[in-house]
Amino acid sequence: MSTSTSDEKMVQKPSGSSTGMYAIIAVIVIVVLLVLVAWGAGWLTPKSTTPKGVTNCTPPGAVALQGEGSTFVQGLLATWTPSYTEGTVSYSAQGSGAGIAALTAKSVDFGASDAPLSPAQRGPLPGPVVTIPETAGGVVLIYNVPGVTTLNFSGPVVASIYMGTVKMWNDPAIAALNPGVSLPAQSIVPVFRSDGSGTSFAFTDFLSKDSSTWASTIGKSTSPAFPVGSGEHGTSGVGGFVKDTQWTIGYVDLGYALTNALTFGRVLNPSGAQIYPTLSDTESAVADGASNLPLGTAPDWYNVSLINQPGATDYPIVTFSYLMVYKSLDSVYGSGYNLQKAENLVDWLNWTVTIGQTYSAQLYYVPLPAAVSVADQASVKAITYAGATIPVCTTT
Repeated sequence: MSTSTSDEKMVQKPSGSSTGMYAIIAVIVIVVLLVLVAWGAGWLTPKSTTPKGVTNCTPPGAVALQGEGSTFVQGLLATWTPSYTEGTVSYSAQGSGAGIAALTAKSVDFGASDAPLSPAQRGPLPGPVVTIPETAGGVVLIYNVPGVTTLNFSGPVVASIYMGTVKMWNDPAIAALNPGVSLPAQSIVPVFRSDGSGTSFAFTDFLSKDSSTWASTIGKSTSPAFPVGSGEHGTSGVGGFVKDTQWTIGYVDLGYALTNALTFGRVLNPSGAQIYPTLSDTESAVADGASNLPLGTAPDWYNVSLINQPGATDYPIVTFSYLMVYKSLDSVYGSGYNLQKAENLVDWLNWTVTIGQTYSAQLYYVPLPAAVSVADQASVKAITYAGATIPVCTTT
């Protein structure tokens, strides 16, 4: 009996050993399958440094970029620069004229202006420039007339105010646009930008189109020779002066007026409607006026204008704001401008006209129409270094 029992035990051992081995193999198979599943799902791959919303992008590293110019677009740039995480971007809002001067002096990587380069401004440039419209917005007429919260304006009347021929708030020309409004017998104080300004360019472009007298005597300019009024530096200078001083009138961008609780009026458009400026009305004007733009590499942007678009609801004083960069970076800046910085610049520019547009509406800027964004991306791809194009990120 004992022999039989021993034989039985000897027969059972292989069975138990085999079961254990099968269990180990099963565990290994399961672990391998889990690893394969995790790898396929991307759980085990290093965290991507590719910016959200882009593919086929090799981030060029945190190379510092510097821009200067437009105060009109300051609110958007103040949001863009910390939101772009693939490099360090600094922006100084000193006015469009300062941005063009800095670009001419090669002291910045990009200039920002709400006015395209004029033939006189192109002359001193050390090389061809790529013009990239990066947003658009409205220029509004702000005023400080106690007790009057809604006023209608027209181009000819505003031109007369800034030429000094309409001097009183109760002038018949203003009263005719505002029936039933009690207007005070107070002298009007026009306020304008004392610095070179793309906002002034858009404002005087509007006045030139609505007043032949203005067009022939003063015209459109970033630094117009206003015959009367008080000159103040920057958007904040004009806005602050009007807000603090009774009987004044001035002009600033829509976003600044809204965020600083300034009073602004309606403006007569070509269809005969008095339009109270909103993001929707400025966006409508951009949609109507953004077709058939020149190539970004073309020099003839000076007469591009979104003023007085024909739509029934179009706000009449609307402008693009532009980023301007040199087409051949190493040719202009020399050996101090390396390929990594060039890569970072084109990556930044591509980001502004694609992903950056998602920030526009909340700040009262008009997001670029799709066709303009596509054209801008082509313009960015035209920028060169050492005679070759520079790879840029592709938006999803």
